[in-house]
Amino acid sequence: MLKFSYKKLFKKLIDLEMKSTDLMDKSQIRKSTFYKIKNGQNVTTDVLLRICNTLDCDISDIMECVEFEANEIKR
Repeated sequence: MLKFSYKKLFKKLIDLEMKSTDLMDKSQIRKSTFYKIKNGQNVTTDVLLRICNTLDCDISDIMECVEFEANEIKR
């Protein structure tokens, strides 16, 4: 099975020396939405595009599809 991983986003924030609060402010995303990203949950493409516009990058620079085991599903 596949799922989205946002590890690239967090690495990019470290590389840019940008705090998550700065990203939330500049991208105009809510804290609850940011925590969804942090926990690997689904967010809208609008949110992802706002992040890409803020960071001046492509979506493949902030996320990727990764394989996971069925027993890794969090509830």
